[in-house]
Amino acid sequence: MKYDFDELVDRSGTHSLKYEACRKINPFLPEGSIPLWVADMDFACAPQILSAMRRRLENRILGYSVLGEDTQAAVSRWMDRRFGWKIAPEEIVFSSGVVTALYAAVEHLTKPGDAVMTMTPAYRPFDTAMKNYSRTPLYNRMIEGADGRYSIDFADFEEKAKRPDCTMFFLCNPQNPTGRVFAKEELRRIGEICFANNVFVVSDEIHADLTRAGQKHIPFAKLFPGEKRIITCTSPSKTFNIAGNNHAHLMIPDEKIRREWSSRSYCGHPTALGIDAAIAAYEEAEDWLEELKAYLDENFRKMDELLAAKLPKAVFCIPEGTYLAWVDLTAYGLTEPQLKEKISRAGVFVQFGEDFVDNGTCHMRVNAACPWSVLKEGLERVCTALN
Repeated sequence: MKYDFDELVDRSGTHSLKYEACRKINPFLPEGSIPLWVADMDFACAPQILSAMRRRLENRILGYSVLGEDTQAAVSRWMDRRFGWKIAPEEIVFSSGVVTALYAAVEHLTKPGDAVMTMTPAYRPFDTAMKNYSRTPLYNRMIEGADGRYSIDFADFEEKAKRPDCTMFFLCNPQNPTGRVFAKEELRRIGEICFANNVFVVSDEIHADLTRAGQKHIPFAKLFPGEKRIITCTSPSKTFNIAGNNHAHLMIPDEKIRREWSSRSYCGHPTALGIDAAIAAYEEAEDWLEELKAYLDENFRKMDELLAAKLPKAVFCIPEGTYLAWVDLTAYGLTEPQLKEKISRAGVFVQFGEDFVDNGTCHMRVNAACPWSVLKEGLERVCTALN
């Protein structure tokens, strides 16, 4: 490999949320705990991105910035090259993050009394975006198979979409936390049901680049050319480990919505460093991503073997996308608070079903985007705690 993903990068003293907030959030954690929770990676950023940021610093002024045509073109080329999705550069709008966009979509595209649907278990901000604006949350509970793979309950989905008050659906693909990468047939059915019932779709595709070998992400909007009731949310943040830059992109096909979104700066302004980092990521760091994906695939393969040998009652299906593992620990006969305390006191910080809105009791989410030596030690601590 050209890049060293086994390197242990010291993140102490860097104001890292992942490391420095652990014991404030989870009081059960002892000193020396391993953080396998929030979704950023413990791998050094691609050198091409760091070089671009250093070059930008040489200008010595970091004033207000705007999303230029060069950034839009870089994003458009990436979508075409990686997913065969031809998106007009002018349809790309800046957002300071996908979560920011979720909040703005609920505030400006729905009204009080409306209901917003999402699949559960779900990324917590989906739920808070609805509730913060007093919208009614509708939970379409995904169905867990015996092997740990999830499927969509389409009967329930359609029933909820037909409600007169349901005006928006939050899609997450690849899905966090289950790791599903939805197939073309599933996405088509989602769209057909939503648009037949005039339900606007906000599609969070932030993990689109992080699929396993043999899996292919399909942008939702690619299947519905000409459809205006879609906003697609993407970002280089998860893909290239630059979440701290607060830089994301929205694909908004409706010109009126796009113009209003941009002119009123619903999602803030880009930073000087964030712009140069995004362009470098999409134009220069594709080989880094390919090696990252191969490393993550191997981490998940080893994790599957380790859990099968040392935690045999756990139900684990290697995720089709994301770098997040979703493990069902129900068979160990503990309540979720008991699981959390045992695993936390063993010195591992993972997240549990309570963090994912609904439909995830006694499951843990493990961030596998770290050197295997770290992930292995964390998993072995979990196995010891539960055995």
